Amino acid sequence: MKTVNFNVTGSMNVPDDVIPHYDVAGKLYALEFNDIMYLLQMCIVAEAGAGGIDIITDHQEMENHGITNVRYDDAEFGEIVSG
Repeated sequence: MKTVNFNVTGSMNVPDDVIPHYDVAGKLYALEFNDIMYLLQMCIVAEAGAGGIDIITDHQEMENHGITNVRYDDAEFGEIVSG
C-alpha cells in the first residue's frame, strides 16, 4: 500500500445570513443557510468514466474502494469575512 500526502486550501462565497457552527475547541465545522446545515469536510470524488461520478465520504465506502487509513492531520477553516 502506498501513501499519498495532501493539503487542501481554498475559499468560497456564501450568503450574508450564514450561521457559523463551531465545535467545543472553537473551530468552525459547519455553515448553516437556506435552512440547510453544510458540514465542512473532506470527500473523495471517484470518476468511473462516461460521466459516472461517486462522492465517497463514508469510512466503510472508502475501504470498499481500497482507500484506508485516511487521516486529517490539520483541517482548519478561517473566519467568515465580508466580500
